[in-house]
Amino acid sequence: MPVKYIDVNPVSDLFAPAVRAFGDIAIVGKGGFGTQAADPQECVSPADAATKLLGIGGTALTADAAAAATTVITKDIVPGNISVRLSKPDTSGADKPDISEVHHVNSVVQTPNSSPPTYTVTLDGQLGVAYPSSSKVTQESDNDLLRAVRTAFRQTPPPTTVWAALVDSASPQWQAALDKVGVLDVQIVLFANTPLNTGNLTTLGLLSGHVKPPFGDGKERIGVAMLPKADIAVTENDLKSLVDGVLNERMVLIAHKSDDDVAAAMAGVIAGYEPQISLLLKPIGIQMSSLFSDAEIDLYNRYRVNWVTSPALLPGHSLYLGEGYTSDPSHNKPYIDIVRTLDDINFRIKAALIEAIGNLRISRVGLGAVEGIVQSVLLPLQAREVIEGFTVLIPLLTLLDKDEKDRSKAENDRIANARNARSVDMTIEVVYAGAIHRMKIDLVLTS
Repeated sequence: MPVKYIDVNPVSDLFAPAVRAFGDIAIVGKGGFGTQAADPQECVSPADAATKLLGIGGTALTADAAAAATTVITKDIVPGNISVRLSKPDTSGADKPDISEVHHVNSVVQTPNSSPPTYTVTLDGQLGVAYPSSSKVTQESDNDLLRAVRTAFRQTPPPTTVWAALVDSASPQWQAALDKVGVLDVQIVLFANTPLNTGNLTTLGLLSGHVKPPFGDGKERIGVAMLPKADIAVTENDLKSLVDGVLNERMVLIAHKSDDDVAAAMAGVIAGYEPQISLLLKPIGIQMSSLFSDAEIDLYNRYRVNWVTSPALLPGHSLYLGEGYTSDPSHNKPYIDIVRTLDDINFRIKAALIEAIGNLRISRVGLGAVEGIVQSVLLPLQAREVIEGFTVLIPLLTLLDKDEKDRSKAENDRIANARNARSVDMTIEVVYAGAIHRMKIDLVLTS
């Protein structure tokens, strides 16, 4: 065996950089009747959401219901015009599923002379079997939260993950639910079936406050809210008061003429695209039979409310987003892609630099490595034209690059203070070239 003066054992230590989806969504809302607040549930598909959100909560019968009966008496009030499932255990053998059937609720009235109050529920047909007192009654129709999750997943391309946070159906504690959402790694937050009207303004103000900085690392987020269905034209004063109530560069508002949860639909659209992609003229999967007039669009445009449109120049008569505004342009972030791109770059730089903390020295070599790490994050973005260019400035590195004998006492003191405090300042300037939203063309015919 030959003598080895230097023995090197090559080891591959592959590092997967921190990444995240284009946007994970958290939806806060009510489940079926009788549901209680619960921790957020992770949903990766509409079927997964239905498994976790359908058939929970509910109430119970307070009296036996005979087979062929068309009414039942429940402990708690049941909403009208929904489908319910009645169920009871199958006692004919072990490990058998519950016996159950689904009926539509035609009407609900308080049972006369009942104390405590009970409710008589009229069904759309006869019961197939008898149900004893204490049998379960749960909502079979999609509840607000499940409907919103389904709508978000219906977009093309769909989001990767939607978190569903239940609030109590009788007395919802919206802020408590937002506190639970605050620890999730999500980028988009909304309330299910909560249009921006005078009754919901305070509630949606909580959402606007939730998405304002400061955030934990990697938890930067935006909020989405929809206006009520525009069956009648909204006045300018009313629109201004509503928008002012949630004025925030991280809030996205959408006007529509649909019965769908359009806030959830827009959240799904946002989550499906890379942060730097403008939302302008991106398809949105909702049902809407009529479009806005030019006057309505002009009003929404003035108050930074996005709208749904169907341009004649685009084939297929599909529905698209008419703009990609944030509700507050006063901080030089008038479009949501600017906010999301800045959040994404912020996350990428922090994720790349975190391993340098506690390892690299405050020296010319150490700070040069820091500069190189930042460049390794931004150069690929520049190559993909996500950003136009960038500049990385570390003032302390500029001083360390100078020969020691050429530094002044003040400069040496700055280096010493930085080393004693173990703190380094760095400035990163990024040039972002947004997508074209308007074009002016002079078409001149000459002969």
